[in-house]
Amino acid sequence: SVPWKDALVIKLLGKKLGYNMMKKKLETTWKLVGGIELMDIGNAFYMVKFDGEDDKNKVINGGPWMIYDHYLAVSLWSPTFNAATATIDKTMVWIRIPSLNLVYYYDESLLWALASMVGNPVKVYLHTLRVERGRFARMCVEIDLTKPVVGQ
Repeated sequence: SVPWKDALVIKLLGKKLGYNMMKKKLETTWKLVGGIELMDIGNAFYMVKFDGEDDKNKVINGGPWMIYDHYLAVSLWSPTFNAATATIDKTMVWIRIPSLNLVYYYDESLLWALASMVGNPVKVYLHTLRVERGRFARMCVEIDLTKPVVGQ
């Protein structure tokens, strides 16, 4: 059995943190029920092993995550992963869709269509779904970092 086969691979984009600081920030950002094991695997990549499956699922599905205003790229570990040659070509980000008429704000299919112009829509922000905030709609979108970012 491969001891880290259920681990996630993470990398903080645009900022390097040492092992101890990374572990501390992950624990405070993720607010997990159980503990984690962290392994520094080089090239600013880390592997994270979780005490509980629920915590792992929370991290996979709860993002995008940010530490010090930098996105944390999270992916499942695979046997072919090599930190020395790996690149992050996709990540999840929050986008804002401003100035929507409130009629459209309630239309989830429209929000998904708008978000698909930026990338691959993942989820609608909870406050947007509940129509609790009105200045903008917020969505999580997976973007391709090898392509130019869509602005406005």
